[in-house]
Amino acid sequence: MPIKNKTNICWICGSTANTGEHQIKRTDVTQMFGKRSFQGIVKTDFDNNGRKSVIQGANSDSLKYRKNLCAKCNNERTQLYDHAYERFANYIRDDFSKLKKTLCLSTNLVFGKNRAKKQQQDLFRYFIKAFGCQLNDNRIKVPQELKDMLMGQNFGNRNRFRVSICVNDIFQPYLHNFPLEGDQDLQGNPLNFFWAQHNGWFTVVYAYNRQISKEFGEEWFGKSRRVAIGKWAASNHREDR
Repeated sequence: MPIKNKTNICWICGSTANTGEHQIKRTDVTQMFGKRSFQGIVKTDFDNNGRKSVIQGANSDSLKYRKNLCAKCNNERTQLYDHAYERFANYIRDDFSKLKKTLCLSTNLVFGKNRAKKQQQDLFRYFIKAFGCQLNDNRIKVPQELKDMLMGQNFGNRNRFRVSICVNDIFQPYLHNFPLEGDQDLQGNPLNFFWAQHNGWFTVVYAYNRQISKEFGEEWFGKSRRVAIGKWAASNHREDR
């Protein structure tokens, strides 16, 4: 039986949690469905419990985690990370056809050569934030090394967290969080975890203390400026969306 983590504190800094982060980035939701009312789109619940939720707009509570971050961490402290992800996602959407052929992502092209080093680190920290929210929502302790990186520390150290990027072979108009898989020790500390998010144009694979199969793309630690990406087949997606 896994040890449950506290739910009323911000998992990044320990302050009172008073905001709920989107389970799928809000800008990804609006890119797919628009900014106006969705008029009752029904989606499978992101917690993978089989329930159905009616989503009426991009700020629907059905698209958010429970309150898991304080306002400072969710806005001020991690805002640059969110912006880096938005620029990254827009680049993939704009160059979708080209990336499917080259299977190579250059952060110099995403962010500009002079800004790539800083902004690719911000992008990597966004992925840490997304992964940490998923762990916390499953009552799993977020590793201290990941919290430290979000607080601006220890980026130079090689850590146990990595991601890979898969461009989807065809655009699929749905959003999905795959089930979180992994193990904890008797104190509730994560030993290894694996997770993925699909947003129509591309899929991000997250791993902590696990290797990612090469078919999903090169493992990325936020440092290299050229990344070999994978191609995600439509058959890999769930049929119950």
